[in-house]
Amino acid sequence: MIGDNRTDPKWARSRKGNFHRLVYLRPDNEGLTGLGGIYVVWHGGLKPEWITVGKSANLGRDLESLLDNEDIEYYEKRGGVFVTWSQIRNEFQDGALRYLIDVLDLLVPPSRPPAKKAKPIPIFPPGMEPRSAALREQTLTPPS
Repeated sequence: MIGDNRTDPKWARSRKGNFHRLVYLRPDNEGLTGLGGIYVVWHGGLKPEWITVGKSANLGRDLESLLDNEDIEYYEKRGGVFVTWSQIRNEFQDGALRYLIDVLDLLVPPSRPPAKKAKPIPIFPPGMEPRSAALREQTLTPPS
């Protein structure tokens, strides 16, 4: 895409190339304990929707805690809840998160929002990476 200034954050996928289903994710097996970054959560089904985004100093702990979230439980029953993450350096997390909040229609606001003064850093949302962006309509619909 000409003139697109978004960065590809290299969203995590399974070994098969799919996004992770949250209920089956084992953070320890993925080496996420103590690892920092940002994450995106959405539900699939007939009408996929973005649920929330977040930043974390310990993705393993925070993704595990999402399993006990009532909002997440509700959406799991509506097509499955999916998650991905990116090891964005700490100093860029607030800007990347601010951008995602601005462009995605989130159902649940982040539990730890970015700093109010954070300048948005444009990144590709999950499923809209450069290799797939040309193939998809540029509506920001969660991958199914």
